[in-house]
Amino acid sequence: MFKKIPTESLQCHIDLKAIDRAVKRQRETGKRFTLSDTVCRGLRLVINPKAASWTYTYRKRGFLDGGKRHPQRAMKLGNLATIAPAAARYKAEQVKAAVRDGLDPAVEDRAERHQRELEAAKRTDLNALLDQYIALSLSAGTKHHKDEAAHCQKALSEMNIGHVEPSELTVKDLRRLLEIHRERPATARHRFGAMSRFLNYLVDEEFLPINPALSISQKRKPAPPAPRQRFYNEAEVGALWHNAIDLKPVYCNYLRFLIAVPLRSGETAELTWSQIDMDRMEIRLSAADTKNSTAFTMPITGLAKAILEDAEQAKTARVFQLSNMADAPMTAWTHFHDRVRAVSGIGDFSLHDLRRTFSTLIGEHSDFNDDVIDSLLNHKQSATRSGVMRHYQNAKRLPKRREVMQAWADYLGGIIRPRDG
Repeated sequence: MFKKIPTESLQCHIDLKAIDRAVKRQRETGKRFTLSDTVCRGLRLVINPKAASWTYTYRKRGFLDGGKRHPQRAMKLGNLATIAPAAARYKAEQVKAAVRDGLDPAVEDRAERHQRELEAAKRTDLNALLDQYIALSLSAGTKHHKDEAAHCQKALSEMNIGHVEPSELTVKDLRRLLEIHRERPATARHRFGAMSRFLNYLVDEEFLPINPALSISQKRKPAPPAPRQRFYNEAEVGALWHNAIDLKPVYCNYLRFLIAVPLRSGETAELTWSQIDMDRMEIRLSAADTKNSTAFTMPITGLAKAILEDAEQAKTARVFQLSNMADAPMTAWTHFHDRVRAVSGIGDFSLHDLRRTFSTLIGEHSDFNDDVIDSLLNHKQSATRSGVMRHYQNAKRLPKRREVMQAWADYLGGIIRPRDG
């Protein structure tokens, strides 16, 4: 229950001096003060610890059935910060005049506010429609959906068009978005792609006749960034593994685990113990946990299990609680990369290159099929089969994946064993 604030009432001619005295008294006592105006009957100023507001109390003219008078109604006129005593009296007189004409201003004011709320609920500006789009199409909670929503929101903000109707969006606005990120082509592609998909939604919902993004010429669209080719050689993998000991323990376990297991860095950072089956030697990710929204099972080896058993001693909900704040997600990725670069001597280190290192080195040093190796990276292409295969081939190929992972663990053992001995 809310604690009732003691109230002190005073009748006076409400002016600035009376208000100053009441505000000072309120601060000293902590009580709520109500000043009733002796000039305009029914006008009150209610002074609370954090705000002060004007109200006007009246009765509607006439009688109810049975001869009773109408109940008193209180109507808020505004706040002291924006309405001076003279202006408050003027507004009270307007209410009084409406009552004399047989109206009920408080009821009408509530009806007007309700109507404004209904109109706000029917808003069709781009910000409101984006909220609908996110709720309907991007509510699965996957990282991809969160990123998509963020790019749309940032794009509207950067173009400063969130308050306009869809019909007011022009091709020029989209060109301006691309120009803003001319020096950041990857960001430009993400923003433009997210906006184009949002505009397709507006076309489907009949807010737009055609997607204006289609009018952007190919020449103006940002080219896809050149694919990264970087992977680490055996010496660099050894340096990363051995020098990880100079990082704080959770960083060390996390880095070594990503060398041993080619999961995505974000999926691994959010990994929980409920997703790991130590008995079956598997990590199971649901569709909501993966970038491509596809459930995925990753076999683990003894090497990875040893890392997990060491991490388990921290007794945290996440397997790798990388943030210093308990239960908080990792955000200090720049700091993490800087620390790894400093201890390993690899100045261009990037977590994502570890997955490319896995696929490149195991491809070079084994006879496994490329499709099986790629399936361990859980790319959308490897999870999606075309034609008739899409309907009939749903094998997870776990036995073959286990063979690949064991071969990778054996190969890593040859790299990391010398210094361990």
